[in-house]
Amino acid sequence: MYYILYILFFIPLSATTLQEIYENSGPANGYDKYMELNNNIIYRGGIGIFEGDIYIDCNGAVIDLEDGNGIWIYADEQYPSSLEIKDCSIVNGLYYGVSFGGTSNGKITNCNFLDTNFGVKMFDFTDVTITNSIFGNNQTYGIGIYTEYPILDISYSLFWDNESGDCWESCPGWGNIWTQFELEDNLEIIYNNPLFTDYNNFNFNLNENSPCINSGNPLLFDADGSRSDIGANPFNNNLCNIAGDLNQDNYINVLDVVDMTNCILFNECESNCYDLNEDDEYNVLDILAIVNIIIINL
Repeated sequence: MYYILYILFFIPLSATTLQEIYENSGPANGYDKYMELNNNIIYRGGIGIFEGDIYIDCNGAVIDLEDGNGIWIYADEQYPSSLEIKDCSIVNGLYYGVSFGGTSNGKITNCNFLDTNFGVKMFDFTDVTITNSIFGNNQTYGIGIYTEYPILDISYSLFWDNESGDCWESCPGWGNIWTQFELEDNLEIIYNNPLFTDYNNFNFNLNENSPCINSGNPLLFDADGSRSDIGANPFNNNLCNIAGDLNQDNYINVLDVVDMTNCILFNECESNCYDLNEDDEYNVLDILAIVNIIIINL
């Protein structure tokens, strides 16, 4: 059993490119390409979309653009195209997280745009709806709109520490001059630190004191039945919902073993959910209980 523990501690998180997922995805649920990601994998790089209706369900996964291009979509009358994306953290983009051009349209739900240049860019005659999303630490703007023609419908979202501003637009005749546009008060926009669990290590789960909790669209609900949260990783009010899932990512794996080890070594036990064998103690027997759950589910 100790050998099993040793191996588990040294299994690296998988990594693959978003382009590979795009190329290998087929049609489903009315979309030309239906992409479903795994939140245990950090996906690398962006993709270009120029035809068809595309759906990306990230399930809380991270897309690390590695200082390259993000996800861009372009459409015209001959080649219509749309993008719907949800539950995704898009980070480290040199130019943008997602860019819409031509006559493309899109829907963004519960996404994080962090450490990019622009979180979202909109050009031409695009039409985009955004809800329950976070724009933080972007080097230029959270959202940038070129010309007066794009249509942006945004609500229940958070802007935080975008270096040059949150929402700006550049209209014809202004040269390269950008002006800030204010979002209406009734859109339920928050301007506070989202309080992620571990920002520097791509853990975008919400701290229990996060202003994002239960601040999302009231017509949407999280897995625990509460009002939706803002961001790609909703806060789970019921930590014991899945035995062994200590980090609330809906998977039981080496990350939960690490959490349990920290609980035992550093007294970082956040709830009685860590007492898996229900003996009122946190010890190696609880680690072995998680290992057994992992082995059973292999």
